[in-house]
Amino acid sequence: MKSENETRTTILFEELEDISLGHKSYQNFLNERKVEKTFTSLRDFINSYLSQHPDITPSVIIKNSNLSKNYVYPICNGTKNPSKYKLTAFCIGAHMNLKETQKALSLAGCSALHPKIPADAGIIVCINTKCKSVADVNLFLDKNGVETPF
Repeated sequence: MKSENETRTTILFEELEDISLGHKSYQNFLNERKVEKTFTSLRDFINSYLSQHPDITPSVIIKNSNLSKNYVYPICNGTKNPSKYKLTAFCIGAHMNLKETQKALSLAGCSALHPKIPADAGIIVCINTKCKSVADVNLFLDKNGVETPF
């Protein structure tokens, strides 16, 4: 099984081959790479996310994540290192998609949501179906007989 980086590198080589064959513009390729940012900290990632989503504020995250303001604000400013499920709740409250949630978990040093773990699988389904609150995720898990990790 290829690692994520190997797979990503393979895709980049395929894109470069398309450019060589005249199927794609090299300038477009370069512009697409500029959009991708590399983050070294959870705080930088969250700050970038929040700046790109002005409708998502700490108040919105507090309301939708069931986390207290004493937990949300320190995550935003990088003074709190949250656990996997606290950060997942934060990400759900911030309306992050699965890729963004997994990136946040990785930057925090937490394990990724894994489809073989029943609660994680349910959370993944909820994120992919655009559940906007931890309460909605809890209802989904409960309805399906899975104990909530939140």
